[in-house]
Amino acid sequence: MKYHCVSWKQLHHLTHSLTKKIQKKEIKLDLIVGIARGGLTISHIASDFLKLPVASFTISSYKDLKQQELSDISFHVGGDLKNKHILLIDDVSDTGKTFIRGIKYLKELGAANIVTASPFVKPWAKHLPDFYVKQTDEWIIFPYDMRDTIESIINVRKKEGATEKQIKKELYALKNIDKRFTDIYLP
Repeated sequence: MKYHCVSWKQLHHLTHSLTKKIQKKEIKLDLIVGIARGGLTISHIASDFLKLPVASFTISSYKDLKQQELSDISFHVGGDLKNKHILLIDDVSDTGKTFIRGIKYLKELGAANIVTASPFVKPWAKHLPDFYVKQTDEWIIFPYDMRDTIESIINVRKKEGATEKQIKKELYALKNIDKRFTDIYLP
């Protein structure tokens, strides 16, 4: 598996590019809704650029770098969304199932319009966000997911028979991952 490590600076620039695309369309938006976990950080940055409030809900769909069966919403949006124009944000549209489930959920809550955005999309995504910046087939390592990603890579590589020494060398070679995180999370 190939990895694409994103630094905080790169994430900030990607989110700025994403919001510029949204602003150019001059669409009416009342609220950003971030899909937790990954969409929360992007939503927060986008909120600063777009001057919009943020709400969130949670859908968990990955374990050890593998897509799981999409579950129900585990934590819900608070407040009234009736007739609101929503910008739904996640960090990546991989299969697209999370966006599809999120759109359905927001419609059930009465949202008037839902526009989707993500800095990254995968070529096989079933839902292409209305706004995105980059397409990649690599596993994206976000700066806010160090522990989770490192532990998942360790679990996957151990199942494949890799030694701790091999895993450590591979993790050290990844750009934008501080070696101290590898040392902390590699048992």
